[in-house]
Amino acid sequence: MAGDAYADAMARLRAVQDALNAADLGRASALLLEHDRQIRAAFAQVPPAFAVSEAESLQNAQSALLEQLEAVRDRVERESQQARRGGVAARAYLGNAGG
Repeated sequence: MAGDAYADAMARLRAVQDALNAADLGRASALLLEHDRQIRAAFAQVPPAFAVSEAESLQNAQSALLEQLEAVRDRVERESQQARRGGVAARAYLGNAGG
C-alpha cells in the first residue's frame, strides 16, 4: 500500500526528529540507518511504494530534517571548540599555578 509506506516513512522521520530534540544522537543515527534501508527498499518496488505527491512530500520532510541535522552538527562543533579552548586555558592555568 502506497499510503502505508508513506505514513511509515513520515513516522520514522518524526522519530529521528524526536531523538535529535532529545539530544539522543545514537538513537537518531540508528533510526536514520533504518529509514534509509526502508526508503531504498520502497523505491525498489515495482510498482513504486510512493505516489509522486508522497515522494515530493517525503523529500521536503527529509530536507527539513537535513537542516536540523546540520544545525545539530554546527552546535556540536561550536561546543567542542569551546571545550577545547577551556581545556587549553585550564592546562595553562594549572601549568602556571604550579610554577
